[in-house]
Amino acid sequence: MANITQVLNEEIRRLAKKATKSDFDNHREQLVALRRSVAELERRIKALEKFGASAIPADASAADVESEDRPKSVRVTADRILKWRTRLGLTQVQYAKLLGVSHLSVSHWESGKTTPREAQKRRIAELRDMGKRELKKLKEERLGTDDVPVEADAE
Repeated sequence: MANITQVLNEEIRRLAKKATKSDFDNHREQLVALRRSVAELERRIKALEKFGASAIPADASAADVESEDRPKSVRVTADRILKWRTRLGLTQVQYAKLLGVSHLSVSHWESGKTTPREAQKRRIAELRDMGKRELKKLKEERLGTDDVPVEADAE
C-alpha cells in the first residue's frame, strides 16, 4: 500500500512541476516582450525629448529618429580629463567652475569613480578645443581672476 501512495505522490509532484513550468515559461516570454517594448518606448521618449514632439512623425521608429542628426559622443577618460586640466594649469576647483559642476565631480571623474554625463562631456570637449584667447576670456568671466595663466593651446 505504501508503494501505491509513493507512486501517486511522485506522479502528482511531476504533473504539478510540469504545469508550473509551462505557466512560468509563458510568463517569462511575456516579461521579455514587455521589457523589449519598454526599452523601445524609452528610446522613443528620449528621441522625442531631444527633437521635440512636433518634429517627429507618428509612424517613425526610435531607430530612425536616433540615426538622424545625432551628435557624436565625446570620448572622455579619467586620464584625459586630468591631462587636459593640468595642461590648462587649473586646479580641480577652477576647472569645475569653468564647466559649471562641483569640484567633487571633477575629482571623481579624474579618479575614475564616475564618468561625466553626455552634456558635461560636450562642455569638456568645448573647453579642450578653445584657443588661448577664448580660454583666457572665459577664465576672467567665470573665475573672476586674470592671474590664472594659460599654459598651452588645447589639442
